[in-house]
Amino acid sequence: MNDLVPGEMCPPRRYSHSRVQLFRFSAVSWNSHRIHYDGEFAASEGFPDVVVQSTLHGETVTRYALEWAGPGAALASVGWRNRATAVAGEPLTWTATVRTVEPCDEGARVTLDVAVLKEDGDACVTGHVEVTTPTGRASRTSR
Repeated sequence: MNDLVPGEMCPPRRYSHSRVQLFRFSAVSWNSHRIHYDGEFAASEGFPDVVVQSTLHGETVTRYALEWAGPGAALASVGWRNRATAVAGEPLTWTATVRTVEPCDEGARVTLDVAVLKEDGDACVTGHVEVTTPTGRASRTSR
């Protein structure tokens, strides 16, 4: 962690959410809004397919930040804002840039500015994730 510098970019992560994943996430999060699991209903509301839940975006940016930070990393804070709708099967890319690196009792506290980008480069999510990680952990490798 000591060699991280503000402005450094994390390796991007490409992914998409499946209809099954969105249905299951709705079930475990008690989100019963039909736009998240019923394609016909989502179409009647003007969406091209079932819609990714805002809380799933938050879970995804958090998970990828922790994976990037490596073993022993812990979540300190997360905040995000949904900027545009994403739907099942849509190609998305998680990106992050190191904003700050500060020493702390746990080792280092790293704040990342994160975004989830649609295929055209527009952000559907922006925010930050702050993690703590033991000193000396390598986090600069792709996972």
